[in-house]
Amino acid sequence: MKRGICIVSLCMAWLSSYGQTIIFKGELLSNNALVKNYTITIDGNPATTNESGVFTAAISSNTTQVEIKTSDKSYIILYPLGGRVLIPKNPSLLTQIVLESFQSSGQIKSYMASLSQLKDAAKKGESDTKALQAKIDSIAANLKKLGYSNDDLRIARERQDGIDLFYPEISSTLQNYILQAQSLMIAFKFIGVYAFVNVNALTQYAQTQNGFNQAFEKLYINYPTYSKKMADYWDDPSLSKAFEGIADTLIYGIGKNKIVPLNDLKNQINQYFQNQIPDKDKDKLKKEIQSQIETQVPAISDQLTAMEQRVKEFLSRLKN
Repeated sequence: MKRGICIVSLCMAWLSSYGQTIIFKGELLSNNALVKNYTITIDGNPATTNESGVFTAAISSNTTQVEIKTSDKSYIILYPLGGRVLIPKNPSLLTQIVLESFQSSGQIKSYMASLSQLKDAAKKGESDTKALQAKIDSIAANLKKLGYSNDDLRIARERQDGIDLFYPEISSTLQNYILQAQSLMIAFKFIGVYAFVNVNALTQYAQTQNGFNQAFEKLYINYPTYSKKMADYWDDPSLSKAFEGIADTLIYGIGKNKIVPLNDLKNQINQYFQNQIPDKDKDKLKKEIQSQIETQVPAISDQLTAMEQRVKEFLSRLKN
């Protein structure tokens, strides 16, 4: 009889412990920052982080491992791998879960970079395309384990196609503007010295002016398109803003406000040679033109040098 009572007591104790729950606590991090007010699922049950990036969930006291998933495609679980989390023996311990941006994860970037390398290798007729394709297939398989679908990989391929198409054009447009503007400043210095000796110096200036005008028009016309394409294909909103700041400075701050007014100097030199002013005023006009060139051109050249470095840094970010 006593033995029967003992067995019943043990069963009751086991059933009692089976029905008990504990509080599982975790912290979400991404890029070493807390992820606040974001919902994950723990074995299918939702849990949302607070302002401290901490979530809590009631789980069975017998649970040793849970599966954590993100609730949308803002993030993927970077660590622990596969979202499989061991429950600590001490329920008061805080488990850290590391997330990564879905669109800008290291794996997806590697996938896109490898796609670009494969296209370049194919164009050049290189023989290592099979190795690259194998690498791409391997990365794709890992991405699918992380939760990426075939549609996600297709979108990544389309993004890379857009980057491969527009990066060279954006880069060329910005660098050519700087080059043509710098050449124009050199031309202004040249005519300030030689135009009053030989009017043919203006012919060389006109060719340089035409080159700058074309570079200016290309940036001015394509500026909105480039900005939109960056938003479409590059997963970094700050790039579009950085480009807009650069384009505004080149088009308006330097181009329209500083370089375009210098055309008046060329017109004044033409007046000088076309005898549109009295001889007694020619020397005065010559000195005024040379003074304006000496004052304005170096300042613009300094601005262009600063912008050249700014463009270089921007294109490095855009490429990577």
